[in-house]
Amino acid sequence: MGMTITIDENLIKEAKALTGKKTKREVIEEALREIIRKKRRERAIEHAGKIQIDITLDELLKLRGQG
Repeated sequence: MGMTITIDENLIKEAKALTGKKTKREVIEEALREIIRKKRRERAIEHAGKIQIDITLDELLKLRGQG
């Protein structure tokens, strides 16, 4: 999908230098992946300890073996 956006060139340059990415596209895609990881982690932390799971250790180990 193509689009045109205006991004601060200094941010792009710094991000390229810090990440070793060569293109603007690589930098932007990496930034989007990092935002997604961060938000998923935040949501997981919000739910930590709030979910009741009725499963034994043996059942869990069996499930892990299937994946």
